[in-house]
Amino acid sequence: MNGTFHRIALGAVVAALAFSGTVAQAAEYIGTVEPDNILQMLRDNGYEDARIADHDYEELPILNFTLGDSKAVVYFYECGKTGKACEFLQLYVGWATDSRPSFKAINDFNAGERFSQAYIDNEDDPVIEQWVTLEGGISDVNFINTVATFEQTVEKFEDLIGWEQ
Repeated sequence: MNGTFHRIALGAVVAALAFSGTVAQAAEYIGTVEPDNILQMLRDNGYEDARIADHDYEELPILNFTLGDSKAVVYFYECGKTGKACEFLQLYVGWATDSRPSFKAINDFNAGERFSQAYIDNEDDPVIEQWVTLEGGISDVNFINTVATFEQTVEKFEDLIGWEQ
């Protein structure tokens, strides 16, 4: 699903609640964030293909799901200091392409973005990432809004690099 669908669906829910007189349910706050919480938030909010794809060298799960026309990855960091809780995660999308945008095009792209950064990785492929702090907790609404913002940025970057699935 693309970002437009998620925004339309959210708008429809808000409108339905407003006209029905029903008070919207408060956001769920998760004080100690574990990878399973993130996986469930993704699935509960329209990213049905979210799954544990692998584990990293610390045996932390690596999540995959679709954003725009690309496969996104979630990496977890600083987990286990207080049990299974994680202090940070990274949203990441990389593209293996035959050609890449110029450094100037990427710099111009980054200049217009507030939360994420694009660059050329060590394999000469374009990537984009966004860090999310989890220390102190996060609400489901905040996290899904962060993912939706990242999805919009990914879609713009797909246009920049000429990505077609």
